[in-house]
Amino acid sequence: WDKYGVRCDVTPYTADFPCADIHVLMAPDLLHQIIKGTFKDHLVSWVTDYIKQKHPKQKAMRIIHDIDRRISAVPIFPGLRRFKDGRDFAQWTGDDSKALLKVYIPTIKDHVPDEMVQGLVSFADMCYIFRRNAISSSALKRAETCLQAFHKLREVFVREGIRKHCSLPRQHALVHFVNSIQLFGAPNGLCSLITESKHIVAVKEPWRRTNPYKALPQMLTILVRMDNMQALEKDFACKGMLDGSVAAYTAAALDSNGVAPQHVGIDEDNVGPELGQRIAASIECAETKGKHLSNQR
Repeated sequence: WDKYGVRCDVTPYTADFPCADIHVLMAPDLLHQIIKGTFKDHLVSWVTDYIKQKHPKQKAMRIIHDIDRRISAVPIFPGLRRFKDGRDFAQWTGDDSKALLKVYIPTIKDHVPDEMVQGLVSFADMCYIFRRNAISSSALKRAETCLQAFHKLREVFVREGIRKHCSLPRQHALVHFVNSIQLFGAPNGLCSLITESKHIVAVKEPWRRTNPYKALPQMLTILVRMDNMQALEKDFACKGMLDGSVAAYTAAALDSNGVAPQHVGIDEDNVGPELGQRIAASIECAETKGKHLSNQR
């Protein structure tokens, strides 16, 4: 290695292999490359660094607190999340980053240069196009235009001395999104958020329902019981036991001489009242054991 280094004049034998293109093998990742990568880890951090660098400490903290105040003042509206403490919390999730992207841009206006705000707007437009389940050719062209504008506007962080350069792997991956979408379709089906959401259901939630001592057997027991609950729910749904109300199902069973009906719809007029308490369609285990259960043991 010390003698020859990297030979750029040698073509590897895999160059003509159809499935050996590294840019095609690496699928785009919305979560770690766009939502948490470019937005949360880069842009939000760079804006905060700019405020701290361009203003004295006390004034910078007042500006940051004002941004948090604006974020927490977002009114209740469908699709928007309220951050009561602003954007400064310990552990970020993908949902936190996506929710912050919806309200972050107007909160930094008048505190940072217009080019930074415009760059975030271009990035957000591109992000929302890439996150669609179906992306048309015209939308893909708009996303490419937004990406070019973002690459031009992000240089303001270099001019202001926040960054020496913006050539970062997660931002460079954005260049390959358009080609990847043309080859494989919308990246929503390839996002690592899918596997992380399964990790929450299979690991995190069962862990919270256990005590820390020998948690693995408890987690396995919880998962088995939840699978049984889901199978039972599907069985009840096939028998029509989750349709309609409790009173309607009971009335239908009595009218059929004790034989449970195969399907009870809420639109049937001859089976009793339609309104009333419905049967629970899902069952969840408690996070911790009840005190009365532990006392009995």
